[in-house]
Amino acid sequence: MRHLQLEFESAHYPVWLGSDCIAELSSRLLSYPASSYHLVTDVTVSALHASKLHAHMAAQAHTRMWVMSEGESVKSLSTLDRLAQDMVRAGIDRSSVIVAVGGGVVGNMAGLLAALLFRGIRLIHVPTTLIAAGDSVASLKQAVNLPMGKNLIGCFHTPTAVLMDIAWLQTLPAAHVRSGMCEIIKNALTVASGNIPLLEQLLNPEARYSNADLLDVVEAGLQAKQRIMRNDQRERQQAVVFEYGHTVGHAIELAAQGRLPHGEAVGLGMVVAAEVACRLGLLSQEKVALHRRLLARNGIALQLPQGVTLAQVRALLLTDNKRGYMAAGENQLAMILLQDIGQPAGPAERPLTLVDIDLVERCITDCLAPAGQALQREGDLCLQ
Repeated sequence: MRHLQLEFESAHYPVWLGSDCIAELSSRLLSYPASSYHLVTDVTVSALHASKLHAHMAAQAHTRMWVMSEGESVKSLSTLDRLAQDMVRAGIDRSSVIVAVGGGVVGNMAGLLAALLFRGIRLIHVPTTLIAAGDSVASLKQAVNLPMGKNLIGCFHTPTAVLMDIAWLQTLPAAHVRSGMCEIIKNALTVASGNIPLLEQLLNPEARYSNADLLDVVEAGLQAKQRIMRNDQRERQQAVVFEYGHTVGHAIELAAQGRLPHGEAVGLGMVVAAEVACRLGLLSQEKVALHRRLLARNGIALQLPQGVTLAQVRALLLTDNKRGYMAAGENQLAMILLQDIGQPAGPAERPLTLVDIDLVERCITDCLAPAGQALQREGDLCLQ
């Protein structure tokens, strides 16, 4: 297996990547001595992968598997409470290990459980989606949603390790692969522009990639996050740049109520952020076109999901979790914008820019309306 070491200020943990390596995954998990192992997964991943991993581990150690429903709607305090109570009844203790086997929702749920039970027990990630493998496991953030917004209840908790079988990513639906690639595109646009030629060559609308391609993409994503988070493990200074596209993206995702994958929503948010930056005179039309080209090569339809309204998105924008970083007016948002590819706008120590929500709403209308229906208003053209 390929080995990486992620280091974020005082926090550090190993990442092991292999292909068709379930026996080695099990062996490495069991190398962390524990009174019991608790695999948290969802219905689909349980059938595809987690049950097999559970069988390998259960033959040698006390192992339980906890199966959640799927989707962003289960990433809630009620699910957290139910799982925590069930695990305590089943005998989980301070020397147990929680193993997150799944994508971002499972990872956040398992991560917050590990952080809170007994004030913190060990957490190991076994990501099964591209978005988790190449992006979200390179973070200490653990959180669940409230009805008013995403990731509003959470904390920081350092994983003990990350283990992954790249071959498992081949079982993902194409939409989930595209979702993960959107986060890799985000990293390239914001902090790792050297990866753009690789993406322009590799991306395809069918989302068909070899194990070797996926291994390279995952490693590139992790290294990009490592580069910035090395000095900002809580992602409150320079590392807020990884929220690029998330201000509008999170709002669209919540309004879509599970009908749009997270990464695809972030892709839509990036297009809007690029257009906002263009209209403010920060980013050239050529660089906005690069956003659109990369997302098109990834097979992303640049329009709001059916049934999502501007009124819904606007209301959710006002609950964005970056509120409080800057003194903002009632109708202003703190957004990550770019002044060039790989160069965030705003203060270097925390790259945020205040933007009027009316401008953001106009950009959503003009960028994400169905083909042929964009509303271009006088004065809204890019300044470059």
